Amino acid sequence: MKDVQYRQEAPDGGWGWFVVLSSFLCHLCIVGVAKSFGVFFPYFLETFGEDARSTSWVSSIQGATCLFGFPLFFSSPAVFAGALTNVFGCRAVVMAGSLIAASGLVSSFFVTSLAAMYVTTGFITGVGFSLMYTPCLTMVGRYFKNRRALANGLGVTGTGPGTFILPPFFQYIIDHYGWRGSLLITAGVALQGLVFGALLRPIYLKEDVERHDVNASQDKRMCLTRLFDFSLFKTPIFVIFTFSNLFLFFANFIPYVHLVAHARHVGIDAQSAAFLISIIGIGDGLSRIAYGWLSDLGLFIRLRGYIICLLGFSLSLVCLPVAKSYPAMVVCCLCFGVFAGCYTTQTAVFLAEFCGVKRLASALGLLFGLGGFPTLFGPPIAGYLYDVTGNYNVSFYVAGSAAFCSVLLMTSVEVHLTRTAHVRGDHKRCPMTLNISDDLDASGTEKGADETPGLTEDMRDCKAPFLVHETTV
Repeated sequence: MKDVQYRQEAPDGGWGWFVVLSSFLCHLCIVGVAKSFGVFFPYFLETFGEDARSTSWVSSIQGATCLFGFPLFFSSPAVFAGALTNVFGCRAVVMAGSLIAASGLVSSFFVTSLAAMYVTTGFITGVGFSLMYTPCLTMVGRYFKNRRALANGLGVTGTGPGTFILPPFFQYIIDHYGWRGSLLITAGVALQGLVFGALLRPIYLKEDVERHDVNASQDKRMCLTRLFDFSLFKTPIFVIFTFSNLFLFFANFIPYVHLVAHARHVGIDAQSAAFLISIIGIGDGLSRIAYGWLSDLGLFIRLRGYIICLLGFSLSLVCLPVAKSYPAMVVCCLCFGVFAGCYTTQTAVFLAEFCGVKRLASALGLLFGLGGFPTLFGPPIAGYLYDVTGNYNVSFYVAGSAAFCSVLLMTSVEVHLTRTAHVRGDHKRCPMTLNISDDLDASGTEKGADETPGLTEDMRDCKAPFLVHETTV
């Protein structure tokens, strides 16, 4: 057994850039395939002769299965080390996930019933995607420290190009090889994970040795606690933010499943309908970069900017049924992608502020794990509404209304935080230079006032960028 050399800290470069490339390509393939699967939806409807509600379960099971696996990987390093990657390593897990996802897609070539598609394309492929996705993010974090934000940002930008490239590509191969043959080619795309996984060269850090010194029984308790950190639900602002995101999970996945079918229903040709998903990908990819940069400049109040993005996201969904011409649908899809990209970039930022950096991983795990439920039921509910009404108008109205519920919840947070500042006498500074952690005790409770919503000890003595920017009046 060869000796292992442990590094004092992450190298912040070197082979790490190939790890970033691996993450980029994994996002391109995995998220791109998942968000482009709506191109297959009309063909599943035609082949199996089932209603839209039943057919929608194929994509929703795939997306939900991927999300349900996130708590195992977004939890703390100690929990992650106790999972599959501790035994086999990130490289092996990604490569295994690639084989599992591909096997699910290949098996779908032979199925003759929609129920079998739930298992093959839905569950098996979803499990494979979950195994491929999160280890890439973990490895980027291990290779980078000072440049971690940049590295993570570059790694996840593969989502936009994937959503742009794959929908018209899928439509092209469906036109030439049929949907069954296209699933075989899609399996080939998933198998590229063997290459991406091979780029994830293991790195051994000194902190890994220190982690192994923890008492075994104590480690087990820590694993369970950090994996299921239910104490987060004692933080009111985390609860509100979680419910807000559950509405967004419900609304967000519906267009990716039903948009192509809706466009074809109103008379758009198949290739143009598939390109609408690409338009969403363009807006999503560009806005992730632009909004994150603008947000860091402090030109606007981050929480209010977030609420405006949610409102735009909601309105773009509501306007989709109204847009009857193709140019109008392109505008709606572009707006949908832009606003979706803007709000998704801020999820981890707000969780870090609301829950503290130490509990960020657990908060992300719980949020995405719970997000699997609305992702699972959203598209089938939209499909059921289509079956009842004969069109997708009500489906998109419901999706937009769900997103608007998120607007209301986050607006209540902003109003409460601003009102609390006025009660403390900070109204002259609010909301331009408000320090909401003033007058908080260690438990996050305001002195002489009611409990503030979810302000933790980690947020003391620091500006709150979700409510302020640094420009003084």
